[in-house]
Amino acid sequence: MIYLDNSATTEMYSEILEIIRKYSCIKFHNPSSLHAKSASIKQEMKMAKEKTLQLLGGTGGTLIMTASGTESDNMSIFGCRKFKGGKILISSVEHSAVYFAAKKLQSLGYELELIPCDKFGKIDMHQFKSMLTKDVMLVSIMHVCNETGAINDLASISKLIKEHSNRAVFHSDGVQAVAKLPINLGKLGVDLYSISAHKFHGMKGSGALYIRSGLNLSPMIFGGGQEGGIRSATENLSAIMSMPYALERSINELNIQSNKSIINYIREQLLSINPDIIINTEITDSVSHILSFSIPDTKGEILLHMLEDDGVIIGTGSACSASASSSRIPISLGLERSYYSGMMRISINNDFSQMQAEEFINLFKKNYYQLVVNMSKKI
Repeated sequence: MIYLDNSATTEMYSEILEIIRKYSCIKFHNPSSLHAKSASIKQEMKMAKEKTLQLLGGTGGTLIMTASGTESDNMSIFGCRKFKGGKILISSVEHSAVYFAAKKLQSLGYELELIPCDKFGKIDMHQFKSMLTKDVMLVSIMHVCNETGAINDLASISKLIKEHSNRAVFHSDGVQAVAKLPINLGKLGVDLYSISAHKFHGMKGSGALYIRSGLNLSPMIFGGGQEGGIRSATENLSAIMSMPYALERSINELNIQSNKSIINYIREQLLSINPDIIINTEITDSVSHILSFSIPDTKGEILLHMLEDDGVIIGTGSACSASASSSRIPISLGLERSYYSGMMRISINNDFSQMQAEEFINLFKKNYYQLVVNMSKKI
């Protein structure tokens, strides 16, 4: 199998199975209990969280463990402070976890504005600056666009927010950035930052939210007061204990130069197959593992299943159909309607080789040409 959908999820490191077994079958005790075994496990849990924070450059802040990046996003949007007449700014290409949470706040009477982005999914900094006013209370801009891989300059964004909207809380969805970029949360200037372990070979159901020191969030889940009272629930020990392992290993194995070379090769080959393909990823200013492209007058979902029959797993963009509800991303990228349903995404991991890339291109070419022939016959 040629797996090219790592932005959707990654294969969990097999070594994590032993961590799961250890903290589910041996050291299974509830950290909130009062006996000695629980106290020992609680200390191990604390050390694991500190290690994760250290790897992210977030020492001094707080790490709240969640069940997903989606939960971390929702916790940020709904839990941060708000004031009457306050305005929310999010990028026009935000992940649905942020977009629909913000739309819910809009339905409750808060003003919501979408920050325009360029054709590669990066926010327009000039437009963004003009939108920053004293009544902005929340800004949410993803670190890396999950559709195109575009990198937003969070440090510069944070500086603008502090200069023009100093009451605003700054949240960033970092799900596609963690272990794909060097990250130092202390230097990025974010107040809140969401992560998800299954994007870097960790467990599914394992996420976290970084909270800057001094910032208070209102809890969404009430109960026994775990996670500083912000997220009450018996802790998922396996998730907490395995996260620093997956994160550190993924950081150490990241080879940006090799990944970029492979992605650029695929980009050039796709354009040689059809020069009318639009590349939605700016190679020089994106993460090294994502390539988004759009094919005119093509049903990406059909091509996806054709490739799947040949053992190739690839992703589509948010717009796998041209319905109004799924066209938000291609519209934000400025694509013409004929490209909406042909938006596709390749995302590799650190083990992906040039040989696999060449095999993928051969299979893509075969299936794409077959699809074109079939479409012409129907016409």
